Amino acid sequence: HRSLGGYRIRPAPTEASVGTVFVPRPARMSARKFWMRYAAEAAGALTLDPGAVHAVITQRRSLLPAGITAVSGRFVGGDVVELHGSDGAMVGRGVVAYDASELATMIGRSTSELPAELRRPAVHADDLVPT
Repeated sequence: HRSLGGYRIRPAPTEASVGTVFVPRPARMSARKFWMRYAAEAAGALTLDPGAVHAVITQRRSLLPAGITAVSGRFVGGDVVELHGSDGAMVGRGVVAYDASELATMIGRSTSELPAELRRPAVHADDLVPT
């Protein structure tokens, strides 16, 4: 079986083997996540350490400032940003909770090191879509 855009592709079940069957995804992407992934213009980018990439992509966790290694672009809270691994590959997109200047001061800091008003995720899991 091959894969194309997240869909498994297998030959059509006929003796002549003509055509292709596209197996649907198990869950439909919400309109909001579709917009984040394909339509929204990214205002900036965040570079993540390998642990953060694993947490947000594999485990579907929120992105915390401790997992961010770099901030680029000029964005404000509520803008869509790209999420990149340390190798530069885009691993996701999401709606960021902080301005770029504010987030830059939080890079690599654990939640317990931050003032109470800054202890929310940089990108909440509900506002994040893997690419």
